[in-house]
Amino acid sequence: MEVVFETAEGRRFEQEIWFFSSVLQMKEKIEKLLDFPVARQTLVFDGKVLENERDTEYYGIVHGSRILVRLEPDPNPPASAAEVSIAIPSHKTQFKISVDAASETVNRLKERIADRLAGETGDRMSTSRLALLHAGGELQDQWRLAECGVWCGSEIEVTVKAPGGTAAPAVVGHGARKVRLAVQLAGPGTKRVSVEVNPADNVGELRKELNRLREKQHFNLPAEGFFFIYNQNVMDEDRSFRWHDVRPGDVIEVFNGSVTGGT
Repeated sequence: MEVVFETAEGRRFEQEIWFFSSVLQMKEKIEKLLDFPVARQTLVFDGKVLENERDTEYYGIVHGSRILVRLEPDPNPPASAAEVSIAIPSHKTQFKISVDAASETVNRLKERIADRLAGETGDRMSTSRLALLHAGGELQDQWRLAECGVWCGSEIEVTVKAPGGTAAPAVVGHGARKVRLAVQLAGPGTKRVSVEVNPADNVGELRKELNRLREKQHFNLPAEGFFFIYNQNVMDEDRSFRWHDVRPGDVIEVFNGSVTGGT
């Protein structure tokens, strides 16, 4: 039968389990899918915390039941423990994952990401197809995360390459090659401004660049505020151009007004 698991952050997924599965067996499935250690999981159904030795029949769990999954804090985290954010634009997904930055290698993190994607899609891809990007460069497999400057709160973007594809080499710690974009200004006329950006920079940097350029190029920006549209979607200015999958030569539009709530 299939039951619905929902994390405290609101992420939902269906998982097939056996009739009379124990709570411990369900936790083991969740560990493989989400990388949540069994010992740190708390499952809640119908307002009750589920005990490992009980089974689905005991709690009245049936096909379609919804179970809340909570991840409890690690009581004994390693000194170099860090929670990092993973964003995979091609899969429109993002999540946080705990790592030991001092000992864990980039390749090990790739394996964990591949396991996570396999749990969602049922298809495990080779780690050679994953490129991890941080601070403007591609992380090299053999390096430890701490050597790449990855610590608690770091954001890592994942590019999924086509089978047999290759990614351009990059050096960690050096600036990535900038790309040139066209910004379509708001208001009458069809004026466009050519702007160079670093793919790893957040979109909010584009606002700063436009304010700098308008003094030189003598164009106007909406006095009452503005936001950016790319591919008919409002851009999240706290995320990078790479996260939005912006490519060289693409057009970003400026719209009058402001955006309230999440995008």
